[in-house]
Amino acid sequence: MTTIRIYDFVNGESATSYDEGIRCLQAILPIIDTDDVELDFNGVNFVITAFLNPVIGDLILEKGNEVMKKIRIVNANDNIIQKIKMVKEGTLLKREDMDG
Repeated sequence: MTTIRIYDFVNGESATSYDEGIRCLQAILPIIDTDDVELDFNGVNFVITAFLNPVIGDLILEKGNEVMKKIRIVNANDNIIQKIKMVKEGTLLKREDMDG
C-alpha cells in the first residue's frame, strides 16, 4: 500500500483548491492500477468539495466504481469523511447517468 499525504498537496491545514486536488489525483493515478492507496489526512482539518471532486470524483469517473475498494482513508475527521461520502455518492449518480 502506498501512502499519499494530503498535507503535502495543500497550503496549511485546509484543502480548498481544485488545483491542489488535481495534483493529488495525478499522484494517485500512476499507483492505483498496481497498488492500493492510503490517503492520509493527518494535519488537514478542513476540506471543501472542490478539492475532493478530482481526488475522489474524477478518480471514480476514470477508473470505475470499484476503484474505491483500493482506497483507504486515514486520519480524516468526521467532517472530511462526510464530504468524501457526499462526493462519492454524487459521482456514482453522475456515472450512472453517463452509463445509462
